[in-house]
Amino acid sequence: MGHLSHGPANRGRRVLQTAAPLFVREPWSGVDVRGGVVVLHDVLGVTDLAEDVCRRLARDGRLAVSPYLYYERGGPAFDTAELAVARREMERLRGEDLAADIDGAISYLKGRGVSRVAVAGFSMGGYLATWAAAHLDVAAAVAVSPSGAGAAPWDGLPPLEKLLPEVRAPWLGVIGERDPQALAAAPEGAVVTVPGAAHGFYREGVDPALWERISAFLGGV
Repeated sequence: MGHLSHGPANRGRRVLQTAAPLFVREPWSGVDVRGGVVVLHDVLGVTDLAEDVCRRLARDGRLAVSPYLYYERGGPAFDTAELAVARREMERLRGEDLAADIDGAISYLKGRGVSRVAVAGFSMGGYLATWAAAHLDVAAAVAVSPSGAGAAPWDGLPPLEKLLPEVRAPWLGVIGERDPQALAAAPEGAVVTVPGAAHGFYREGVDPALWERISAFLGGV
């Protein structure tokens, strides 16, 4: 993979570059290493949420990375008040570039000696995690509030309901009860339904019991 001459402002955080620069969290000292996870951000970018998920995974003994998918424009992160701006940024992304960025993150983890790599994503990242489970060498995929039901986020890619039958790894969907399109697209028995929640519910914080369910799923593959 080529290296870039620029990257996002990292605010003192450790950032490595592959196809896209990576936010990296090492497994906690003294914890048995249990594999690696690529965390795929939502439309807002690598926010505190994505970083916190990487930290939680590292605490559980996983080497966790989150690629800055907006890196070509400086790797911006947005807040919820800037959702319309963030969506325009998302629409500029191209499927082939995203595929290279995800593959680069997986290659980085495998280059670190991690034999089993999972992917976990939120909203657009949940769609991408599902795509990765269908097309790349991953051990498992978690899609939290995945987008793409009815129509993929980007031209040239299939909608979520057509992508899911192609998945080749264990897949877990974590979907809000008030997100009927995503619920209808997901296979029976592979979904945790969050009562009363709408799309994007995770931005309000991930319930500890829900996190335990995700962690247990990842630990079982």
